[in-house]
Amino acid sequence: MNIKIPVSWLRDYLKTDVAAKTLANTLSASGPSVERIDKVKEDYVFDIEVTSNRTDSVSVFGLAREANAILSNLGEKSNLILPKGINLVLEPDTVNILNLDVTIKDLKLCPRFTAIVLDNVKIRPSPAVIQNRLTLSGIRPINNIVDITNYIMLETGQPMHAFDFDKIKGPKMVLRESTEGEKIVTLDKTVRKLPKGSIVIEDAERLIDLCGIMGGANSQISKRTKRVVLFVQAYDPKTIRKTTQSMAFRTEAASRFEKGVDLEGILNALSRAVYLAKTNANAKIASELVDIYKVKSKTPTITLAIKKLNNYLGEAIHPNLAVKILSLLGFEAKLQNETVAATPPSWRIDDVADDVDLIEEIARIYGYQNLKSEIPKGDIPISEKDTLEEVIGLKKALKFLGLTEVISYSIISQKMLALAETKRTNVVELQNPLTENWQYMRPSLLPSLAEIIGQNQFIRQNLRIFEIAKTYIAQGDELPKQDLQLALVLSHGDFFEVKGYLENIAEIIGREMKLKPNAKKHPLFIENQSAAVFSGKERVGTVGVLDSKITNYFNIKGAVAALEINLSTIYSLPTTAKTYKPIPKYPPVIEDISAIFAKQAPLDEIIQTAKKAGAPLVKTVEVIDVFEDEKLGVDKKSVTLRLTYQKSDDTPAQEEVTETRNKISSALEKSLLAQIRK
Repeated sequence: MNIKIPVSWLRDYLKTDVAAKTLANTLSASGPSVERIDKVKEDYVFDIEVTSNRTDSVSVFGLAREANAILSNLGEKSNLILPKGINLVLEPDTVNILNLDVTIKDLKLCPRFTAIVLDNVKIRPSPAVIQNRLTLSGIRPINNIVDITNYIMLETGQPMHAFDFDKIKGPKMVLRESTEGEKIVTLDKTVRKLPKGSIVIEDAERLIDLCGIMGGANSQISKRTKRVVLFVQAYDPKTIRKTTQSMAFRTEAASRFEKGVDLEGILNALSRAVYLAKTNANAKIASELVDIYKVKSKTPTITLAIKKLNNYLGEAIHPNLAVKILSLLGFEAKLQNETVAATPPSWRIDDVADDVDLIEEIARIYGYQNLKSEIPKGDIPISEKDTLEEVIGLKKALKFLGLTEVISYSIISQKMLALAETKRTNVVELQNPLTENWQYMRPSLLPSLAEIIGQNQFIRQNLRIFEIAKTYIAQGDELPKQDLQLALVLSHGDFFEVKGYLENIAEIIGREMKLKPNAKKHPLFIENQSAAVFSGKERVGTVGVLDSKITNYFNIKGAVAALEINLSTIYSLPTTAKTYKPIPKYPPVIEDISAIFAKQAPLDEIIQTAKKAGAPLVKTVEVIDVFEDEKLGVDKKSVTLRLTYQKSDDTPAQEEVTETRNKISSALEKSLLAQIRK
């Protein structure tokens, strides 16, 4: 977040002769970044960016503390002065003590709550110096009491609030969580409906404060106010953040509370506020101090090995210098042998947790610019190839193969889920489905693509579509397994056509793919018209013709061929080594051979048998026709193979072709009991 700080205010607590611009450069080099310097009359205003983990620096005093540490380490003359009244003893000034009943329902919501009642308050404009500083910091002055609360927030980083004591019914203050439907009118005169679980304060009759964000209009300070409740507190950062997000309503106070405040600094901030109220509003303390504190456990000491420090920085930092830097930053630090033991100050316990945090603190105050600049040595790390790049290339290739990419919903209905017959233990179910059609994360892409075919079959014939997306498989209490899948669907297609696409895909992605019989029937495919796809020993998918239960469910006319392969698995496998083979100078001899086989004989086995028997003369074997008829015999089919004979140094002679054909015929007859058709 960014804050604006007048340099004159900063110099109240940072006593140094360093010029404003030099101070800005020094802070930017080792601490919060001064992004802009504006000259306003005789003063300068720093526009400073403070990272969200450094809430201790979102204040004038916090920046003075930070600058003092940096300047002192650089050898510049610098002293840190505490704000006046910060150690004021908060004892009643009157005999007639006022009572304020405060109850905290849950200390998790408010780990520390301090409050005190002031009497004899004179409401009037603030002194010119306070008004000017608030204005330069971007806050509008209102009156001396309200201005004190804003002044303290900017000065110490601790938001605070003031109530008109006489407007608090009871007088009682109960801090609790809001319930469903509660409303409050805030100081900006807006009626706000509160989300359940917000932190609120109520008196004996109504809500008076939306804690950590904005007070209620019904308890605000007015010109007629005589008695005031000043209270400074800390709230649960997560609850404040959740409330501001839910209400889309953020204030200066909320932006600090949601990042956490220093619990040990709360009482000091209240003391400083009472001091200013006494000085500027003639106030007198009229009650006992209320201090409800959920004391945190003792801050653990962090140890840092000097060897590790020097290793990280690539610089030999003297142990005494490391201790000095940490001490300047408020740490309790001491040297034990070759180890620094440091306890973070109260304002850094949420930010500094282990030894690497100490290294960061030492490095930035030492000066990053003072560390050696060396080019890293060793081999340049080679990152794995980006899968996205391969996916984009695959999509382009599929487009040129005549396929159309589609994008479908990742959420499906229970009926579509049933088509995939996925085990219930593997199903990812939404806890809050919008409709029954969007209830489960899909374990397969194919039902979604089949649905698209069914919806568009009367618009266009012979649809060829594909999708690359993730599927979701539950893994107990762990995150679902999310694999990238490629699904391809062809309306009016057959096994051979989709197998041809698979062969093209294998060539495109550079991985070997082979077909093997399914060990058991796949729920989405016809049993004798499908096969498992393997890449090496890994099963990566299935190819075949979709089962009639799928086509019937979506009212699809005709057969639908499809494939689904797991790209996550395939891309994790090594690519096939590519070898160069010159184009043969001599033409091939091509001939067809037909044979009758048993109906159950796998085509792949037929092809592999022919290739093996015909090697090395036969370069390719293709199935060009499969014919089934009762005349062939019971459970018989006729398969026609196209054989390509080719040599690199000559055209195959007829004698060579005949000899090789006879070898193929003999192998088919012997291995598969084929009957060669003449």
